[in-house]
Amino acid sequence: MTEPIENRLPVHLLEKSIQSGSEYGWRQNDFLEVVEAARKLQIAIEGGLVQYVFEEGTCELHWLHYYTEDLKPGEKWMNYCNRTAKECSDQFNRIIKEKNIEQDALKNFKLVKDLSDSGVAIENHKLFILSFEDKRPAPAPVVQAIKPARQKR
Repeated sequence: MTEPIENRLPVHLLEKSIQSGSEYGWRQNDFLEVVEAARKLQIAIEGGLVQYVFEEGTCELHWLHYYTEDLKPGEKWMNYCNRTAKECSDQFNRIIKEKNIEQDALKNFKLVKDLSDSGVAIENHKLFILSFEDKRPAPAPVVQAIKPARQKR
């Protein structure tokens, strides 16, 4: 099994991450630092979206996303990493500036509304999921040769 790309990030940022299923998310205050760290490590950003994660379930605000464009023909990897970090950061900043994320969640998810009405600070459950891309190919699967059983004479 291959190691997740996220494990290449600095430990202090990994410690701030919260796993949502197989995805990694960060709080709003840490998001841009994670994007910049990935860029410096030449890890491209595929993008992500906003989620509210509770014990009772996950509410995905799929319309609030910050996906980036694919690698373009002839584009150098470092340029791709720089471009995807900028695209992702710009879209994230636009969402923060122009959208009322909490209001969207309250309006679209009964779970969020019910928990908010019961006094849960839903802000503490908001995550910004990030997906990464690495140019390193996945290692080839290890195939173990099986020796034929020795025949008895």
